Amino acid sequence: MELIATLILAALQEPERKPAPQQPRQEPAADAAQAPAAPRGRALVFRVDRVETLEGDALHNATLVVRDGIIEKLGEAVVLPDKAQIHDLRGGSSTAMPPWVLAHGNFLARDPRSSGRNGRFRAVDSLYLGEEDLPSLLAQGILLVGVDPPGSGIPGRSSVIETTAEAPRPRALVNDLHLKLTIATDPAAVELLRKALKDADEAIEKEKKARQDWEKARKDWEEKQKAKQEAEKKQQEQQKQEKEGEPPKAAQDGDKGQQQKEEKAPPETFEPPPLDPDLKPVVEWVRKQRVAQIWVDDSGDWLHWLDVLGERELAYEVILSHSDQQNLQEVAPALGEKKLRVEAPARLSFLPFTRLRVNLPAELAAAGVRLVLSPPAPPPAGRPPGEAAADMARGWRLGLADLVREGLDRSAALRAVTMEPAAGMGQEERVAPLKMGGPATFIVLDGDPLDPTARVLYVVDRGEVRYDRAKALAKMEGAVR
Repeated sequence: MELIATLILAALQEPERKPAPQQPRQEPAADAAQAPAAPRGRALVFRVDRVETLEGDALHNATLVVRDGIIEKLGEAVVLPDKAQIHDLRGGSSTAMPPWVLAHGNFLARDPRSSGRNGRFRAVDSLYLGEEDLPSLLAQGILLVGVDPPGSGIPGRSSVIETTAEAPRPRALVNDLHLKLTIATDPAAVELLRKALKDADEAIEKEKKARQDWEKARKDWEEKQKAKQEAEKKQQEQQKQEKEGEPPKAAQDGDKGQQQKEEKAPPETFEPPPLDPDLKPVVEWVRKQRVAQIWVDDSGDWLHWLDVLGERELAYEVILSHSDQQNLQEVAPALGEKKLRVEAPARLSFLPFTRLRVNLPAELAAAGVRLVLSPPAPPPAGRPPGEAAADMARGWRLGLADLVREGLDRSAALRAVTMEPAAGMGQEERVAPLKMGGPATFIVLDGDPLDPTARVLYVVDRGEVRYDRAKALAKMEGAVR
């Protein structure tokens, strides 16, 4: 009992212990290298037998890793990311390459128009498409299509549409691109262009004179306003110096009339004289604000064109719309010397009145032009859109194969149906060589792109699959059932 009492007494005498103050909780330091990255989309992988990068050598047994609209990885030995969606297409002749670009799909514009100066028209305003017109082109690996206004002379301005656009009135990717011009040996056709340039010069000179008159009127008015302010200031100073009580000096009759008659000020901003809308794009071209495309059939047309231009240095491209017989190889060196972008049909041709073959695209490429190759013939009329587009694509590839077999560089031929026409449309950042960090815009075929029987399996645009052949066939079979 005494022991228990002693312990209780000691506890009562011990000073009260306060709990230690609670320290703020310390989190472990974050390692910047281990910090979680921003969430990204799921990777899309294509494994193919060949990749036509169109920048350097082709890759074999290669892999493309696509994420967030760009090519994240590309090579023959690539580590695949986790949870990727993989399309393994190896084991045959599968080929990935940039999408095809149709520089002139004029068969889509069905609005008839005659010759003349009609620069106010845009090609996109002439389009009214069927539901399958654009999807049938997409199924052939064609992503972009240029369309010209119908007619000759100065029919208007070209537009660019995507084959993923909706019918019947597709929204244009580029509403107003090139000014279309055609020339022929007909004196009236030559005079039409010559007069258009003359009228453009006169319109520019008229505007220049109007601007000079406005600047002079504005300057004179500002000087008068300044003189008026100085006179008023001087009058106020004189009134201060007058003796107190002395009546103010009466205003002269002329001063009263001057006060009553106020001069109207010129406009603060220059307003150019009204311009004929059919002439306006020609004026813009002469001012080097746009590029024209001149359509030429033979070497005689080219000489007429040079005569119309004279000493002018204007931006233009050349479209060779010749038939199976042509003599344009005679002007190939002149075209190459000017470093022009030149479009030609993808076919072998003949010298006039002979059976001697000519590889005009190869001669143009050797001369140094920026070569664009178009289909040898438009889709046949009266056929369903799918069949017509397939026929056009087969003829296009077959023509390319003939040109390559007869001497045209393979890479030059493929660039002429992909990147070069895209650059002419201002879309070089979208249709570009296949490389890491570049846009994930490409097509995948089940064979060589120069094989007319090869089929397009996929069309990928900025990382998004816009055409899947297997799904398209399944949908078609389901619709038939």
